[in-house]
Amino acid sequence: MSLSEQELRALREIEQSLLAEDPKFGATVSSVAGESRFEFSLKGVAIFVLGLVFLIGGIALSQETLWFVGLSAVGFLTMLGSGIWMLRSNDRVVPLSRPQSVRQRKPSNGSGFTGRMDERFRSRFEEGQ
Repeated sequence: MSLSEQELRALREIEQSLLAEDPKFGATVSSVAGESRFEFSLKGVAIFVLGLVFLIGGIALSQETLWFVGLSAVGFLTMLGSGIWMLRSNDRVVPLSRPQSVRQRKPSNGSGFTGRMDERFRSRFEEGQ
């Protein structure tokens, strides 16, 4: 379900306010539009699936001989290793950058971000009545 234009506008305002208040935190949690925070490589997914096949095959064939238990352990370790590899390589894939449209502004009153959000909420609530 996609967001309406008003909801997207509200989210952009919240993001801009967050970046204006605390740029370091805002840069760590924001993502560039159109990019996913998690981009897995095809090699990592293929290795994970191969480990899954080893794991399931080893469990299914473990009734025949105990060597297949070792195969399932190798499959589990392969899956674990590929998952860690994909998550660690993800840190280098998507650089987080600060949007250019954010302007630095000081809060007009002492309440800061929460005060502005309260004012916006009250004004929207009063408009609805």
